[in-house]
Amino acid sequence: MEVSKETEIVVHQLESLASPIRLEIFRFLVEQEPTGLVSGDIAEHLDLPHNGISFHLKSLQHAGLVTVQREGRYQRYRANIPVVRGLVAYLTENCCRGTQNCALPQPLEGECVHEDT
Repeated sequence: MEVSKETEIVVHQLESLASPIRLEIFRFLVEQEPTGLVSGDIAEHLDLPHNGISFHLKSLQHAGLVTVQREGRYQRYRANIPVVRGLVAYLTENCCRGTQNCALPQPLEGECVHEDT
């Protein structure tokens, strides 16, 4: 089976997100859009060692999921939202094969919705 370049990129992105620490970093950066954060602030918020976070940020950057911009001696990281939208579109491209609406069900009035369900 020949794998397309697009599939290789998606696999690389998913592999990067498969780490619990990188997933948390990425989700936190999504919350911080559009301003992003410097690595020290990310490490502090997630209670991670400052010297270990750069490894995870570099992995996310190589996968195209975050961008980095130098600001003096600091680097500001941002979630790469267009790439994320492309990843979600790829994953849901053939959703439900046209047989039903793939949208998330809307909660009933007064119903509590939990993110982990």
